[in-house]
Amino acid sequence: MLLPAEIESKTLIPALRAILAKDLANKYHIREDEISKMLGVTQAAISNYIRGTRGDPKLIEKLLAEKQVSEMINDISTNLSSDK
Repeated sequence: MLLPAEIESKTLIPALRAILAKDLANKYHIREDEISKMLGVTQAAISNYIRGTRGDPKLIEKLLAEKQVSEMINDISTNLSSDK
């Protein structure tokens, strides 16, 4: 059985990173290498997040369906993009 911290690190955090990476790349046209510096992961990881090979698609859908979570992610991506 996984502990709550393990669940977060293996599912929730990658899903949030995937949403942020896609948002920053598509909405703000930021390059993968710049996004990787912002999120503290490798450029290859960002590429995987954007292509959808990292981050649980079902969890991503659920997170984006929640209005409060979606607004928070938009705020984070706006702040990250303006601070490049």
